[in-house]
Amino acid sequence: MHSFAEPSRRKSRKHFCSSCAVLRNHLFSFLMLSVIYVAILVLTTVITSWSIPALVKKIVYESNGYPLMYYSSRLKELCIIDFREMNDAFRDVKGNVYPRSQYDSLLPLMNYRQLAMNGNLPDSLEGYAMDVKVLRSKQVVYRFRPSDVYSPQPKMGVLLEAMPKRGSLSLPGDYFRMNDNEMVFVNAETNSVNDAKSKMFTDELLKKGFEFPAKAFWGNPTVRKAYEEGYFCLDNKGELFHVKMVNGRPFVKNTGVSKQVDVKWFVMREVSDKRFYGYLFGQNGELGIVESNDDGGYRFIKMDVRPVDITKDDITIMGNLLYWTVRIYNSESMDCYGLKTSTLESLTTYHQEKEIGTWDRVADIVFPVILSPSSPDNGYINCYVLHFSASAWILSVILALLVFVFMRKRLALQKNLIVSAVVALTGITGVIAFILLPKNRFE
Repeated sequence: MHSFAEPSRRKSRKHFCSSCAVLRNHLFSFLMLSVIYVAILVLTTVITSWSIPALVKKIVYESNGYPLMYYSSRLKELCIIDFREMNDAFRDVKGNVYPRSQYDSLLPLMNYRQLAMNGNLPDSLEGYAMDVKVLRSKQVVYRFRPSDVYSPQPKMGVLLEAMPKRGSLSLPGDYFRMNDNEMVFVNAETNSVNDAKSKMFTDELLKKGFEFPAKAFWGNPTVRKAYEEGYFCLDNKGELFHVKMVNGRPFVKNTGVSKQVDVKWFVMREVSDKRFYGYLFGQNGELGIVESNDDGGYRFIKMDVRPVDITKDDITIMGNLLYWTVRIYNSESMDCYGLKTSTLESLTTYHQEKEIGTWDRVADIVFPVILSPSSPDNGYINCYVLHFSASAWILSVILALLVFVFMRKRLALQKNLIVSAVVALTGITGVIAFILLPKNRFE
């Protein structure tokens, strides 16, 4: 009797193991299908969260950018120059409208070339002679974008001769890099280190108090400029040094501006009149210029403007002999300032909120989140979240409930919950992504 029971037990164990294997295979297949389903749904939703809003924006978009502004030396006020709004006129910030025929004469420091061609350039303005060469040398035009900060900063620089013997700038045939404890010059053709030149510049840096490693260095490595001012280097202590090559020898000097401002960013600009070296941005939002003082030193002159966030603010500077016009703007608002050239003190200000257009209203209502492979703040391809809207979540939740109700008989509960959650997070783009999936992917 015992001999008949033993085969029966072995057969039962074999059947049980076989059933477990089948269950395990079914469970594994179910999990894999669920993972694949979720991956396809998420990928499709990401694509629609970019493509659908982009398509809608193309359809309803209307231009609502900020106008060009310029401080008038005649009116002593900021003028709004937007011929899209008024084809035959422009106005000042107080609302006074002027015919376009007076455009050149009311903005003589901006349109001096046209006035000179017509023979209408005044002889003097506020006690200054209106000489075309002087006006040209005093013109300042600069634009800063947040993408300038996000762009890769070169790990090497080119130090030109500041006093070339033949008068024109030329490439030196080598480049430099800042190592952890020295400044290294490398021959561009042979890729070999110039030990003598490297030691000469490193010793001079250390002698003047420079502490390695350098946090950053900024210059303008091109020969297409009138003169060479080398580089401004931020050392490990946060001190800003001026480094250039004069007659083949190092010129190194601590600017001392770090006593006035905690340096965050610097933009080298060899301007025509040699008044200043470049624009300096501080850690606390300061914006100003670094210029020479009477005793051969350096000083930071802060612009009388609001704090600047270099990661999101665009800045345009248009300067002339007497006044500078500075615009600071982003996706929310614009602030414009008329500054006195000599002191950069504010004479007048203007604030404008960004106009809410059709696209902005549609986005706030329909799209809780908008994704994009590009960003207006930098040129890198990535997955960026460009828009969040709390009011659009209401529509998203309603759509998610509708999807859950209508698909409860066609979808397994688990998949129905996943789809509803995606729709609740992404709204109409999630619904479109779900519709685009083949039937055998969601039934």
